[in-house]
Amino acid sequence: MRFIDLFAGLGGFHLALRGLGHTCVFASELDETLRDVYEQNFGIRPAGDVRRVKAEDIPAHDILCAGFPCQPFSKAGFQNGLTHPELGDLYQDILRIIRFHRPAFFILENVPNLENHDDGQTWEAIRVRLKRAGYQDVRLKRYSPHHFGIPQIRERIYIIGSRNPLLDFTWPLSEP
Repeated sequence: MRFIDLFAGLGGFHLALRGLGHTCVFASELDETLRDVYEQNFGIRPAGDVRRVKAEDIPAHDILCAGFPCQPFSKAGFQNGLTHPELGDLYQDILRIIRFHRPAFFILENVPNLENHDDGQTWEAIRVRLKRAGYQDVRLKRYSPHHFGIPQIRERIYIIGSRNPLLDFTWPLSEP
């Protein structure tokens, strides 16, 4: 399958999906140093600010991956959420792209507090918008590398979505 990697960072989604045999057709990352590293590691030069990328300039894809900025939702910050003046609305760019391309699946990643931010209203607003964009099945799960035997505690949430019901999908099992 073909995937895109938005807010690509060092390429965690790229590494995982390539390892499963999928092909990255587009990446976007704001930080120039990270774009350099991504290009060196994967041979693809990420576009810069996704807000400046036209959806029609992004190749067709089956999976949209995005680790969108977490600062607006993190307990370590001011928790401005969707009203954060610079980063709170970046999920809208994900919606803009999936509305245009209609990929079969998406995988998103963020901080756990996104789920509970503003008494759950932030996550609910995003979930509803994803469903309205045509994703029948939208699910969320918390994981940390230490759940899989990796010596790092960094809990994150993963949000998956599919245009069709995920009848046989199960989240990966983690160690207790």
